[in-house]
Amino acid sequence: MADEEEFRKKPWGWVAAVIIVFIVGFSAGYFPFSHSTGNTNKTVDVQFYSSLATSEAAFINNTLIPQYEQQHPGTHVTLVNVGSGDTSKDVLALEKAGNVGPVVVGQDNLEIGQLIYSSSGNVMMNLTNVSSKMMPTTIIPAAQSMVNYEKKVFGGVYFFPWRANIPLTFYNQSTFSHYGITPPKNNTALLQDLSLLKNKTGHGQLMIQGGGYNGHYSSTATELYQMMVQYGGNPLYANDTGDVHAFQFLYNLTPYMTSNYVNGYWGSYHGLAVGNYSMLDYQWPYIYSTLTSGGSSGYSMTNKTLGVYAGPNGTVNGQHLLGGDVLYIPHGASDVPQLESFITFMLGAQAQREYMLNQSWPAINQAAYVDLPASQSAVFSAEAQAINNGVFLRNPTPWITEWNTIIVQKAYDPLIVKGQGNTVANITAALAQAHIAMYNYIQQNYGQANATLYNNDANYAPISV
Repeated sequence: MADEEEFRKKPWGWVAAVIIVFIVGFSAGYFPFSHSTGNTNKTVDVQFYSSLATSEAAFINNTLIPQYEQQHPGTHVTLVNVGSGDTSKDVLALEKAGNVGPVVVGQDNLEIGQLIYSSSGNVMMNLTNVSSKMMPTTIIPAAQSMVNYEKKVFGGVYFFPWRANIPLTFYNQSTFSHYGITPPKNNTALLQDLSLLKNKTGHGQLMIQGGGYNGHYSSTATELYQMMVQYGGNPLYANDTGDVHAFQFLYNLTPYMTSNYVNGYWGSYHGLAVGNYSMLDYQWPYIYSTLTSGGSSGYSMTNKTLGVYAGPNGTVNGQHLLGGDVLYIPHGASDVPQLESFITFMLGAQAQREYMLNQSWPAINQAAYVDLPASQSAVFSAEAQAINNGVFLRNPTPWITEWNTIIVQKAYDPLIVKGQGNTVANITAALAQAHIAMYNYIQQNYGQANATLYNNDANYAPISV
């Protein structure tokens, strides 16, 4: 299932307290509103560009798109499922060719900076004038805060938060129960429990997002980012005391990791179901339904064997990174009313509820939480716990992809995979090199003014929600 790697990451997600104690952060929930679709004799073929995991794409194609088309006769939607990280390239190419057509895009919020600061300027359509019609009154507070941030920083509403996400920790309940272990609440307890498990089983029982060593930079960098924040660090700066402490802890975890952790990425969770390891750190909620779906997935875990919770806290906080995708319309798109109605539908209560129940993603529309089935309570409770610990967003800089690469190549790879993180001096030196490399990159590609801003650790800090 290599294509599960498409299921990335997202950090513009927001979560706010909702019906089951929840605060899902991120985008907006919508109620569909009456919208003129123009010439009713015309069939509009909407192209929906996104980068989705296999299970997500199937759900969009088989459930949501047919529902939308039934409600909007004369509009046909085709999902264009592109590779992870390729969405911006495709959108920029369409706009450069001057033939965008009826296109809606769902994209990782981290990539939005590339579109706002592209060489041709902001390539997203300004939807400020219609945003109040598209945004329901039931939008969660954190999502409204995100839109307010967008208006303040970018001068208008160019994109709508669509999918919230928050990382959770999964574990094998049977194994933990057999050895008398309860889910560790902090990293000290985590080390103790992992040591016990290794002594009892003979091998490491922790899987992390370690695939950066093999080129999956974004998954590893995302896990590193959250860990650095939980130790009081400023990850993008990559050169302060909290960042050093985070790498010290990560190095101390290495004896207890499963041997294949260097291949771990977002699609790596199957080993939990077959007993290769008993604890999976930092995974998105959708895998709960995947691992417990029985025959359709080939996995036989149940809510009695698959445990899920927010995960252990760091030494400074237990805050969680919120991720998600946004929806927007590129400049030059045609048939804009139909595109706006599709966005409205995708963020409405109906679509959000079904997406939540099918994929275990937190909904962004409070109306989606009415009368939830008990079978979904475990993962939603874990999400609520994570949210209550505090949430933050990654600063949406246009150089986040480069940071992903640098933090892995300059720090994670030598310190963790190659085992050089055994001294504070080595960790400090590696992180200093990462900081310098990042500074040089910004200076060369974005100018001295931005490099100077970067060199002050007060700038580009995580955005607290």
